[in-house]
Amino acid sequence: MQTSVRRAADILGGADHILVFTGAGISVESGIPDFRGPAGLWSRVDPSLFEIGRYLTDVHARREVWRIHLTGDLNISDLRPNPAHYAVVDLWESGRMAGCITQNIDGLHQKAGLPETEIAELHGNLRRVRCISCAGVWPADEILHRISEGEDDPRCLDCGGILKSTTVLFGELLPGAAIARAQQMSDEADAVLSIGSTLSVYPAVDFVLEAVSRGAPLVIANLGPTDRDDLATVRVDGPAGSTIPAIVEKLLGASRQGP
Repeated sequence: MQTSVRRAADILGGADHILVFTGAGISVESGIPDFRGPAGLWSRVDPSLFEIGRYLTDVHARREVWRIHLTGDLNISDLRPNPAHYAVVDLWESGRMAGCITQNIDGLHQKAGLPETEIAELHGNLRRVRCISCAGVWPADEILHRISEGEDDPRCLDCGGILKSTTVLFGELLPGAAIARAQQMSDEADAVLSIGSTLSVYPAVDFVLEAVSRGAPLVIANLGPTDRDDLATVRVDGPAGSTIPAIVEKLLGASRQGP
């Protein structure tokens, strides 16, 4: 692995605008299971609960989704960033990042210190809740507190509308502002560092492919194969919590391991 880490750092060292693209694998070591793996969320929960059509029409589905938010895999309140998240912040602080496009909804990049303005959350986030009817927005903690007090299908206190987290459910469009931000980052990129993603989910992966098609080298850091290994300039196989700090340390000279 040391050879591939050194090669990755050398390749990224020739770039001034590195696009960081992150998937579920960067957060596994923070205690968040992935969605599609053998122990992932979809192995234990019916994915159809997270279809927007069912969510809006089936009160039982909403109750189960809120239960998962409160007590299951989507309860992220006590989770903390791991060394990979902090290494991304180190890279940003060096002034050599175009930005971070993430498929994750956990907010751990922000918790590690990466500014909101530097992140395009393509699949939304778990930190906020929105009313479907009036578009009012609340901190998720407020709604989860109501659920813990006995509400199983919380409604908007302003208009009575259905509430849902600002994550993107199956069948929903990706948030326009995040798409625009991601496009700008991709357009500026002169190298791509993909972390913990199988590079299989569209349209998210398009932002990586566009940069690579313009000649940007692609460094893939992932535990296991990805769908785009054939495009990789170099592949680093291993857990993000050890590989990303090692790459950034080689690139910048030092990387912190925590707050």
